Order: sequence, then C-alpha cells, then structure tokens
Amino acid sequence: MSAYRDLATPVLVRVPDIELVPEWGADPRLTVLMPHLALARMTGGPNTILNVAGRLAARGVGLRFVSVAGPTDADAEALRRHAEQLAETALPPDRVSFHGAGESGGALRIGPRDVLMATWWPTAHVARAALERIVGDAFIYLIQDFEPGFYPWSAKHAMAAATYGFPHRAVVNEHFLLDYLMGQRIGQFGRPGAVDRAIAFEPAVDRSLFHPQPRVGERRRLLFYARPRNERNLFELGLRALRDVAAAGLLPPDRWEVVAIGATFEELALAPGVRLAQAPWLAYEAYAEELRTSDVLLALMLSPHTGYPALEMAACGRLVVTNEFGPKTADALGALSPMLRAAAPEPGALADALARAIADAEAAPSPADGGGGSSTLALPGSWADALADVTPWLERTAREIGRWDAA
Repeated sequence: MSAYRDLATPVLVRVPDIELVPEWGADPRLTVLMPHLALARMTGGPNTILNVAGRLAARGVGLRFVSVAGPTDADAEALRRHAEQLAETALPPDRVSFHGAGESGGALRIGPRDVLMATWWPTAHVARAALERIVGDAFIYLIQDFEPGFYPWSAKHAMAAATYGFPHRAVVNEHFLLDYLMGQRIGQFGRPGAVDRAIAFEPAVDRSLFHPQPRVGERRRLLFYARPRNERNLFELGLRALRDVAAAGLLPPDRWEVVAIGATFEELALAPGVRLAQAPWLAYEAYAEELRTSDVLLALMLSPHTGYPALEMAACGRLVVTNEFGPKTADALGALSPMLRAAAPEPGALADALARAIADAEAAPSPADGGGGSSTLALPGSWADALADVTPWLERTAREIGRWDAA
C-alpha cells in the first residue's frame, strides 16, 4: 500500500462559501477582498489597500471590505476611522462596510453586479471563483509585489503565479513592478492589449515624517533592515556584507554603531568588538525619527519592488545600499534619488557598495556640525498626488466591469 494514500489533502487556498444576494443588484459595490481586517496587523500593504480603495467613496462608489483569510475586528467604527484617515475622506456607514469571511468561516456575500478587488494572491483565487456568480467577467487586482517570489518553486509559488493569468484589471504599486510583469510577459501581462488593462502608481513618502534632519552625538549609525524570516530580504547576504566591511575595519565601534531593525533576533557579532545591536519595535513616528537620525541604511529586496524603508531613508537625505533586480537597476534607482546605491545581489558587490556609502557618510559634515543631508527623492509627498490618476481609472474600470451605468 502506498504511504501517499494516508496523506491529508493540503488546502492551499480556502475559498469561502459564496452567497449571492439578488436584492443587492440595485446597489452594486466594490467588494474589496482583504487578508484580514485587524487594526493591530495593519502594516504598509493592508494600509495601502484601504487607502487606494477608500478614495472611491468620495466619488460615490459603495464599498464592502471583506476579510477572507484572517480575523476581523469587532469594532467596525475603529476600522472606519482608520480607513478614513488613510483615504482622507469620509466613509459613511450606509455606503462603506466591513465584514469577516475569514477565520470565522463565514460566507462571502455579494450582489450580482458587485465588482471584486483582489489584494493578495489567495484573494485572487476567491475573486475568480466569485466571477461564476456575478455579471462581471473580470476582477480588479491590486498588486503590490511579485508574490510568487515569497516562496521557493513550489505549489504555493505556482498558485500565486497562476493568478496573473486570471481575468483581471491591474493596479500596480510601482512602475518597476509593472515593467517586470510586462517585460517577463507574465500571465495577462504578456497578452495583446495588456497596457490598457493596467495602471501603476508610485508610493507616496510622507515628507512631514521622512525629511532631512541633523542629529546629535559623535557616533554615526548604520541601520540594517534585517528580516531573517522573509527570504526575499536577503538577510544572509546583508549579514555577510556587514561582516566583510567590519572585518576591514570600516565600522570601528568608537565611530559607528550598527543596528538591526525590522525583526527581533539575538545580537550578532560582526567582527571583534563590533556587534549588530537590536532596535526595539518602534511606532511609526519613532521609526521615522530613527531613519532621520541615522547615516546609512542597508535594505535588500530580491524583488522588482523597491521596498518602503529604502525610499523613506532616501527622503531623509541619508544613504541607502540596496540591490538590483530586473528593471530595478542602479541607474533607475539613482534617477529616483542619488541617495539610493544599488549593487548586484551578491556579497562582494554589496560589501563594496556598503564600503563606499560608509566612506561618503564619514566625508559628509559631522553630526555636531549639523550635517543633515538633502532630500531629492522623485516620488510624490502625498497619497492624493500619488493616486491622482489611479482613483478615476479605478472608478471607470469598476463601472465598466460591473456595467453599473447600463440602463
């Protein structure tokens, strides 16, 4: 008897029961499929979902935010206030609602003319299943990273990659990412007319938080955006590069401190007398202060997406060492900001780039002299500017898919 017969069938994606509510046909809405609706877990990705979709409320579009994987907070008003702050518009309860179909095991309730927005690859599988029940023949897909790259070549990698071939219209976070999808001809992005079915935006970086600022103290600070559990953040390569420059005597502890941010792990030795210290998890404002008063950031991302920490540090007028990937070349990143220094994702090239950044930081005015850097980041400073073209495109696309304007 084969041992495989006793293995449980893995559930890679849980698609909730889909309940069609015919009476909702007269009041179609954009149903936004979220990983979760828990305020304590609202990081950059989920916040961007609320921000992008929430702005449609000001244009008269009704919204249903639905968690299809994780928890949903019982306090819908707290979620509403948070989303209103992000989207900079009122979200009236009679037009905008929050529901759970995730951990609670509830059904996904939709109207026949609703339009679905997927925001993470498992939610794209849910959206495709829902298309069988509604008028629309496509869903909207908010793509914020190349998500197959979250996994090794595996069933999850294949399931994530498959979603790009589903019938959808795409809103893509960063032109680098859209260029990668188009250039590699991935799924729908390799078919005729793909350019008309997608729009990209550059993320906003809040200049009220991320701006040049002199710091006090004699020692300079190198930050390492260290995410050991996230493979695409290349923790081992970053650590190797740091150890190489520390072994070369470029980070003497009387002049430099080296601090890991982004995750918690044990303090590590880089070289005799040089250690990688740990910064505690910081609130957003305190995190911004940490960037403003540091000198160099090592932030790696094996993805066509740049990653927010690198952009935020550049807005602070501080040097960033990151890696190239696809259209995210050294020249392209340098065009965004001269503070962004990119190298090939291999230890020698990263160590060389890091050594040059350390030397340039030391050559800049010392903190005691008020050296604060300058910000030349070619990205919008507000989300209203960042999404100026996306919001009307999204409304038009939803109306077209759902045939909302049909007689």
